[in-house]
Amino acid sequence: MARVPVVMWSRSVNILAIDTSSPTAVVALDLGGDRHVSPGQPVRAHSRNILPSVMELLAGSGMMLGDLDFIVFGQGPGSFTGLRIAVGVVQGLGFGLSIPVVPVSSLACIARVATEQTGHSQVIAALHARKTEVYLGLYETRDGVTQSHSPERVVDVANLAGQLNGQWAGAGDGWVLKDQLEKGFGTEAVAVLPELGITPGSLLDIGIGQIRAGRVVEASAARPEYLREEVATPAARTSPGS
Repeated sequence: MARVPVVMWSRSVNILAIDTSSPTAVVALDLGGDRHVSPGQPVRAHSRNILPSVMELLAGSGMMLGDLDFIVFGQGPGSFTGLRIAVGVVQGLGFGLSIPVVPVSSLACIARVATEQTGHSQVIAALHARKTEVYLGLYETRDGVTQSHSPERVVDVANLAGQLNGQWAGAGDGWVLKDQLEKGFGTEAVAVLPELGITPGSLLDIGIGQIRAGRVVEASAARPEYLREEVATPAARTSPGS
């Protein structure tokens, strides 16, 4: 197991954030609270444009790679190809710069954006996986902190059974299966935002919270979170989706 780096938090730290788990890439900087964002690139251009986007954003901000203190990245779930691209870039940059990296959940980011837009603190974040399956996470955001209610998982909405108490908003493209999700949870969502995705702000905000809490890893330990065990296994014969 990789050694966890010692974290020294300061308001003056420089943070790069990268996400390629969804159709539009996120590349952003937080330079002691001053934020800079690169225009989103389409999914087909992730592998070709992600590093040039990073370098262009740094140059435009008057920074160099060596000025970075942390790299925050979206670890998934999401596009399998996109996740591998992000992890490869993060491992290369983090190892070369000898700086810690910070994995952030895609579902947590979506939940945070939903809370910001709806005002509802409790969110069922769902991303469409395939057919009637979704990547699912239950999150609550209070006092600027986004926390999970239960482990994230991939689930067939036809197999959901339970009862959620309180008011919950729904967010993420998995909510195209709204009727099945509401039936499975035994509750009607107070708001549904299927178009919501990861934003630079949500990725940076959650990442900074992880840094402050010391939840960072060495670059060599960066891993994608597929939520599908067979995808991470070399012997798997299933065809990965995105």
